[in-house]
Amino acid sequence: MSCYGTFMRDLPASAETLFSALARARVGLFLPIGAALLVGGCGRLGRYPPLGLRPAELAYMNAASTPAQTEEAPGEATADTLARIDSLRTQARQAADTFAIRAKEAERLTAAARGKGTGGDAWAAATVAMASLDSARSDTAMPLADLDSLLVTKSLAAAETEDAAHKAERDAVARADDDVAKLLGEEDARLAKLRAVMPG
Repeated sequence: MSCYGTFMRDLPASAETLFSALARARVGLFLPIGAALLVGGCGRLGRYPPLGLRPAELAYMNAASTPAQTEEAPGEATADTLARIDSLRTQARQAADTFAIRAKEAERLTAAARGKGTGGDAWAAATVAMASLDSARSDTAMPLADLDSLLVTKSLAAAETEDAAHKAERDAVARADDDVAKLLGEEDARLAKLRAVMPG
């Protein structure tokens, strides 16, 4: 430090001013570089390229720095996913058809048992019909549970990848899930009305 001080005193005023300016510029240059290196593991580093990143991190950064498209090309669900959706829809419709048939019988029998109390033949027949109707309702609920699970899987895939095909699959599952949920809601409403008039 003494040599530096002696050197600075011996410099002409103009040279000393120039040297000080260069020193400040040098410090100003290295500070942002040092700061960038310190935070190298905490995210994107602006214009300073990170070192030693994993391929997945590089891919994420490249995707994030890619200019957004004005309109995303529509994706298509895979044939396997569409086949799975169709199968679950079919199961739900078949169960709903069975429910509708059994509901008519349950309505007839509960009407016949109304006002006759519990324990009689009419009450027993209505009770059996209601149990059969509950079973049909469960058959509708099963494909809905599978659709719920599939919707979670496809939604996570779409969120993680932002892939158009995954988004298309998520949307296709969501439509089927809504349709089957409506079927089940109608069955629940019909069951509630029958239970309201069921003796006991």
